[in-house]
Order: sequence, then structure tokens, then C-alpha cells
Amino acid sequence: MQEKHQGNNKLEPAAEASANANLADNADINDQHAVLNAIASLKQDLVAKIEEKAIAQSAELQIQTTQIRTELRSVVEQVNKKIEVTEGRVSELDAVVSSHSDSITCMTSDVTAMKKELATLRDRCEDLEARSRRCNIRIIGVKEGREHGKHPSQFVADMLKVSLGLDKPPTLDRAHRALRSRPTQDGLPPRAFIVKCHYFSEKESLLKKAIEMKSVTTPDSDQIRLLLDFTQAVSKQRAAFTEVRGLLWGCEGVRYGLKYPAILMITTSGGRKASFSDPKTGNGVCS
Repeated sequence: MQEKHQGNNKLEPAAEASANANLADNADINDQHAVLNAIASLKQDLVAKIEEKAIAQSAELQIQTTQIRTELRSVVEQVNKKIEVTEGRVSELDAVVSSHSDSITCMTSDVTAMKKELATLRDRCEDLEARSRRCNIRIIGVKEGREHGKHPSQFVADMLKVSLGLDKPPTLDRAHRALRSRPTQDGLPPRAFIVKCHYFSEKESLLKKAIEMKSVTTPDSDQIRLLLDFTQAVSKQRAAFTEVRGLLWGCEGVRYGLKYPAILMITTSGGRKASFSDPKTGNGVCS
């Protein structure tokens, strides 16, 4: 009995240790369950908060997207309206440009016709002015004031009679100084006399007589020259041959002259004749 009791005493600590171990294991298991439960609860809380935050942000994004869409729709509508207005204006401009293009085409045609007509009228006016001067003579070299106190036409007629040795004074319609300012300084050339003869043949006779005399002197001892009265355009055309005529003057045996309006006639010493209307061409011949 005593040995049996001793044997039971030996088994009790082992059972107690085993029980304690089981208790410890149970405690660990409980702790693990508690941790897992806490983690699960935290997970649920986090998921709930994340879902709540996501829902809130989604709602905010949806609101912002709606606002942006509304603003974009408004802007697009405004742009579309402006595009429609612009398209309308472009259509109007196209119509106006087309109309103006047609008008410009017509105007170009009209201007071309008017240019031709203007050139014709200019030529006719030049011809009429030249014809109105057919009986005119320019007298250069009469000093200013010689005609003072006398009628200009009578003064010129008497001067020509004496200067050219005529039997009677020529018949003149009128005579006057050139229409420009009277020279006030000494040394300036006097104004020319513009003389209109009544008869064309008499004008030709006066010029021929002056050429034959070569030097014409008035009763007042003025050296004068009698020239044809050309228009300004013809005078410029004839003046362009001044250089050529100077070269021809030094050519021995060459005869030359200017035919109206401005045609240079040349006869060489060998009898060959040529005519030029361009001064440059005449220069080439002289060189």
C-alpha cells in the first residue's frame, strides 16, 4: 500500500505538468484567436474606411467630371456658335470677293480700253496743238523792254521787215512774249517772242529768209534767231538728237536735218541716205 501510494505521488507532478502545459497551449491558442480576431476586425475596419473613402472620392470625382463636362459642353457650344458665325462671314466674304472679282475683271477691261482711248486722245490733242502752231514762229534774242510803248504785233512786224530786208511788214495775227516770269537778273536770256503769222506761206518765207541770211540783226542791234514753234513733247523728242547732230556737224561731206516731228535724215558724202527716229541708233551710225 505504501509503495502504491508512493507510485501515485510520483505520477501527480507529471500530470500537473501536463495539465499546466495544456493550459499554456490553450492560453496560446486563445491569444492567437484573439490576435486573429483583432486582425480580422482591423481588416474589416480598414476595408470599411477604404470603401467609404473610395465612395467619397468616387462621388467627388463624379461631381467634378460632371462639372467639367458641363463646362466643356458650354465651351463647345460657344465655339460652335462662333464657328457658325465665322462660316457665315466667310460665305459672305466669298460672295463679296466673287462679286469684286467680277467687278475688277470688268474694271480691268474698262481701264485697258480707257488707256487706249486716252492714248488716242493724247495723240489727237498733240496733233491739234501742233496744227495750231503751224503758223507760229519763235523769235529768240530780242531784249526785254524793246517793245515798250508799242503794240507787240506791230513792233515785231516792223522789226522783221527791217531785219530781213522785206518789201513790206508781214501780216501777223498776234505776237507776245513767252508765258513765263520776266527775268529780273542781268545775264539771264530774254523771253522769246511767240508770233502767229496770218499766212503759212509767209511764215515759211520768213524762216527761209532767216536761214539764207545766217545772221539776223534787229534795228536795235540784237542778234536774233527765227525758229519753228514746236509743242513741248516734240521739242523734247528733237532735243534728244542734239548730241548726234553735234557729231554729224564734224563729219565732212555729211548733210543732215530733222524732219517733223523728230526724224533724223542723213545723207552721206557718197549719196547714201538714212533716217532714224531713235537717237541711240543715230549715235551708233556716227561712231
